[in-house]
Amino acid sequence: MSILDFADHETLGRVQSVDTATVIVRIDDIEALRAIQVNRLVALQSSLAGHKLIGVIYKITRTALEEAKVADVDLGEEAHPEVNLVRVTLIGTLLDRDGSRSNVFRRTLETVPEIDAYCFALEGERLTRFMSVISDVTAGAQRLSLGAYTLDPKAEAYVNGNKLFQRHALVVGSTGSGKSWTTARLLEQVAELKSANAIVFDMHGEYASMAGDGFVHLRVAGPGDIDAGRGLSDGILHLPYWLMSYEALVSMFVDRTDQNAPNQAMVMSRAIVDAKSSFLADGGHSEILANFTIDSPVPFAMGSVLATLNRLNMEMVPGARGEKQGDFYGKLSRLIQRLEGKRTDRRLGFLFPAASIADGYEWLEQAVTLLLGGRAAKGGRGGVKVVDFSEVPSDILPLIVGMVARMTFHVQQWSAQGARHPVALFCDEAHLYIPQDAASAAAENAIAIFERIAKEGRKYGVGLVVISQRPAEVNRTVVSQCNNLIAMRLTNGDDQAVVRRLLPDSLGSFGELLPVLDTGEALVVGDAILLPTRIRIAKPLNEPLSGTIEFWDRWADPAAAAALDKAVESWRRQTLIK
Repeated sequence: MSILDFADHETLGRVQSVDTATVIVRIDDIEALRAIQVNRLVALQSSLAGHKLIGVIYKITRTALEEAKVADVDLGEEAHPEVNLVRVTLIGTLLDRDGSRSNVFRRTLETVPEIDAYCFALEGERLTRFMSVISDVTAGAQRLSLGAYTLDPKAEAYVNGNKLFQRHALVVGSTGSGKSWTTARLLEQVAELKSANAIVFDMHGEYASMAGDGFVHLRVAGPGDIDAGRGLSDGILHLPYWLMSYEALVSMFVDRTDQNAPNQAMVMSRAIVDAKSSFLADGGHSEILANFTIDSPVPFAMGSVLATLNRLNMEMVPGARGEKQGDFYGKLSRLIQRLEGKRTDRRLGFLFPAASIADGYEWLEQAVTLLLGGRAAKGGRGGVKVVDFSEVPSDILPLIVGMVARMTFHVQQWSAQGARHPVALFCDEAHLYIPQDAASAAAENAIAIFERIAKEGRKYGVGLVVISQRPAEVNRTVVSQCNNLIAMRLTNGDDQAVVRRLLPDSLGSFGELLPVLDTGEALVVGDAILLPTRIRIAKPLNEPLSGTIEFWDRWADPAAAAALDKAVESWRRQTLIK
């Protein structure tokens, strides 16, 4: 039995014009007109028996008679001086029966309404029944609950977990709109899965509040961790320089403006290859020694590289009249200074860890197991790994985040086809390290990595969830590959334009909702959701540490005071003192 049986007298109006997925309905009943609202659902008669077309009202107008005629709307012989027109975007079809199943909703249009077809409003009990169908259809094993539909708060809103991560997702919203709240809601449900596998790039420590067996909290090593000798077993992540690709090493240590930059890059590459060869030969890794490249993740001693560079920079060679300066004499001085400067910079201690912390052959396997193994893996701890990057200097942040993303992608790429365990990368504050306009070599390096993941990640089981308050500043190639959109309130015109470009043509009018969405309310569109619509995101169990400080209340509190002494000391130490 159909859940949407209507009597003729319940009609809202009749179809006057059809254009692909847009329908114009004429309404003569003034009371019916007053009852309908933009963004509400309607059902229209289909030319196929047992089918009803579902649409969203996106415009209501009262048009003068002459204007309506110019618009090609057939008003009949007895037209009123004015006519009420409702524009509807068709979004899918409700089938009374599909095989053994009844009341099935599909996001397809096998037909369009005929002229004079009846249009009915979906409200009251009928709306509740329809939303229940939507929830039941999407409530399979792959379901992921976001909250409740704004149209009907009693109907739970699900998205398809497979399609959300397979086809990448974009979560956007202005500050204070509920973006971090939504991300926390997603993370909590991912963490509940027995073999979950996700990495969160946490830029400000917002997700330190995520609790439970499914979460592991890691932190990129700060100066205090370096002094204490903390490592993986303490939840402290070092990212040694030898993990970098050759391009990343060049971008960090070679000044492109130096006229000797090409020579410096060439000599450094030779020195690194020699240092890696020595490490492999000393360790007896003959098989790898025969096949490795400069980009292979093999440890090497930076001291050995510096020794080679210093020797070449001061080298004297035999000449016709005695000794003369070598080919690289004096040309490597700036490179050596940059290497020495970076190596002694306490802020970059995680790149140059102390001996035995992250320089062994086995360290990479241990780090990969921690980041990608999950609870099911030997030595694994939890499914969702929250990595705190808050102590990483902003100028090299793209390079360091890109290093973790590159490591993840290559591990997946080099896993056997049947042995790949999918992983999702939650890229919080993505505009900081996947910018549209690269202002440095470090940013260019990160952009190249994330563009490749966005375009090829699905084949290797790497999904992206791009999270940003400024979508206009995020790399367009990465954004364009996100086939699922969760958009909170956006007030900036440039950001709104980016989101509108991602909406299907038939849902373009949804973009008008972006500046008026309530806090915690989202416009959800994409492959993962059956009904593109507004959803009120449910409260996560553990709220992220991103709540807005109540200025007026704190100023009015006579006991409120800031711990400025600790702040100054933390600044000096480059380590947060709690």
